[in-house]
Amino acid sequence: MQKFLEKLKNQINALEQEINLTDQQPFQEHYFDEHLFNTSKIESNNQFYLDKIKQTYQALCDATLSQKLEQIEFLSEKLIDQITALTREIATGHLRKQPTDYLIQETLAEKHSRHLDYLRRLQDMKYEFEFSSESIDHIKVATLDNRIYRCEQAIKKIELEMENDSLD
Repeated sequence: MQKFLEKLKNQINALEQEINLTDQQPFQEHYFDEHLFNTSKIESNNQFYLDKIKQTYQALCDATLSQKLEQIEFLSEKLIDQITALTREIATGHLRKQPTDYLIQETLAEKHSRHLDYLRRLQDMKYEFEFSSESIDHIKVATLDNRIYRCEQAIKKIELEMENDSLD
């Protein structure tokens, strides 16, 4: 177990060095699962996430001392997922750094129309899936339902913005 903890500590140290060397752009939205790092606000600093990783590592060390097997297993998986997520973010962060010249400004009406098209396509996919195959994969249907729900929520949010803009 000690070798495992040492390997994790080395990965955390390497991750810290990598964070210090990267030129990070602030996040505009969540890039991580809120439950993975126990935060509901958008943190725009990789150091925050590194600190969360260190906290999880310390909790894992404490759990190994008290030999709580379930907690060790849970914290080990969580720590590995956290390290993987932050490593992936650092490795792919440069892909999001695009010059602002290429950003296309769209009106709320255009955004609303685009989301309505997404919703229509998702509903079509669900309809075709439910009625085309003999055995229905309930996981795929649930995934589509989740996407449809999120799309509907986004549409409601856009409609609310449109309504507020019309009142101004």
